[in-house]
Amino acid sequence: MNRFFVLTALALSASACSGTSDVNLNNTDSGDGQDAAVVVDASVQDVTTQDVTVIEDAHVVDSKVVDVAVDTYVGPADSKIQCGTGSCSAQKEICCWHQGSTLKPYECVSNPSSCAGTYDVTVTCSSQDNCASQGNPSYTCCATGGNYGSGSCYGYDIASVVACKATCTGTDDSQIGCDVKTQNCADSLQTCMVSKCTDPGVPICL
Repeated sequence: MNRFFVLTALALSASACSGTSDVNLNNTDSGDGQDAAVVVDASVQDVTTQDVTVIEDAHVVDSKVVDVAVDTYVGPADSKIQCGTGSCSAQKEICCWHQGSTLKPYECVSNPSSCAGTYDVTVTCSSQDNCASQGNPSYTCCATGGNYGSGSCYGYDIASVVACKATCTGTDDSQIGCDVKTQNCADSLQTCMVSKCTDPGVPICL
């Protein structure tokens, strides 16, 4: 065999091997014209970081929506009903006037059935303030007659009930809780004085 032919064949073979090696080691083309290293970086770094930011923002929004204030209803203030020498709550109690008792003529009770005796009188107000406490600020405290007194009040009209009304218009109604000094009776023909029989010890228009 010719030496030149052998050397040429060997050179071509070496060149072919060398070319294959260069392509495999240095070529980073993925076949679609894109750089493979760039594609990996975009999927791992950019997309992942963006997802985490969105999730954190959602938690912040949720915590603000849950914080809601609740309004609470507040009713009228309570006041005191004059009950003999003591007083009762205008919203929770009744002043029971036990006319027939000398031991306990006045008592604060929470149940109307505790003031249902023959000579008992339910007193649910002693002034207009009590009417406001019960939700009727424009009402007037009225004593309605109908009972007959005994002893020093014999022959006098005694209250059968004392309660708040729109107006004290009945023939037996008398305004309770007036002011003796200012004479503030709704009926200007009446006089405000401290009652001795109708509702003893309470200012009343007569």
